[in-house]
Amino acid sequence: MVIKRTILPVEALSADTQKFFDVLNDEPDFSVVVVSCAYLDACLGSILEKHLIQSEVSTKLLDVRSSGVLGSFSARSDACYALGLISKRIYQDLLALAGLRNQFAHHHLMLDFDAAGICQMCASLKYAETLERFDMDNGELMFKPGQLEDARTRFVMTVVLISQRLLLIALEVKRIEKVDSK
Repeated sequence: MVIKRTILPVEALSADTQKFFDVLNDEPDFSVVVVSCAYLDACLGSILEKHLIQSEVSTKLLDVRSSGVLGSFSARSDACYALGLISKRIYQDLLALAGLRNQFAHHHLMLDFDAAGICQMCASLKYAETLERFDMDNGELMFKPGQLEDARTRFVMTVVLISQRLLLIALEVKRIEKVDSK
């Protein structure tokens, strides 16, 4: 039996935030990586679904079951960046997260964040360490040096911050209007 994956509205994704955070805090590394990327993929799908015109063509493009052009995490990341819906920094980290997900999902043994290659890949995640504190006007960074040294911590903080930013983008995005066919 194949479970049909549909594009979830941003409100449903937002309602699932606590359950998502519970996975990030309580589950093994493999589950954290796979579920995180699935959640981010759903956020990207929600953004694109809200942005594209309402039509069967848009639905077909976003369909994961029929190899829709925008049905994969990487393709959705590419499209959101190319359409100016996400920043380059978020885009770069989304690509790195997709690479991490692939490493975990396609390895013949169970990986964890302590594996040397995984630590290096997590070190390439830069979005979280570039953010400034929102409550300060002096440009103070959100994280102090060393706070994101641990690979799992860096991964989780990156995913949390990007997912929340994507949810905000999905709430703000405007649908493209259909061009008159005349």
